[in-house]
Amino acid sequence: MRKEEIIKVTIILILVLVVIGITGCQTPDVSSIEITSPSTWESLDGNGTYEITWDWVGPIDTEVSIRIIGYTQSEEEISATLINPSVLASDESYIWGPNFGADIWACFQENWPWWFEIHIESLDDSTNGFSEFFSIQWTNNL
Repeated sequence: MRKEEIIKVTIILILVLVVIGITGCQTPDVSSIEITSPSTWESLDGNGTYEITWDWVGPIDTEVSIRIIGYTQSEEEISATLINPSVLASDESYIWGPNFGADIWACFQENWPWWFEIHIESLDDSTNGFSEFFSIQWTNNL
């Protein structure tokens, strides 16, 4: 190999390593959210407090909204209501309550759902997650 060819190959190799180093240090553009509680068929006490939890992969400054969806016994959606419009996804939890059943009652009233789901959705992109079905027992003391 001639000297010019060696220099050319060396420069190309250095450029390739620089590109690999730069792209390898970047944060991935893909975000994901997985709701860890409430879990499948869990029964919550709407007269108390409850910690909704999730696993988040994505930028630490991403905000998410949390809502609850109500379903009939045959799993047909009735309606949904907002729990919190803006929480940091990287917090990976939200304390709901006390007496969160009253907030649900304001939305559903006598049409109390048989099942519920939590839906968490990013305010920055299309990332979202759903919990498994769970139930809520609540004594209306209003």
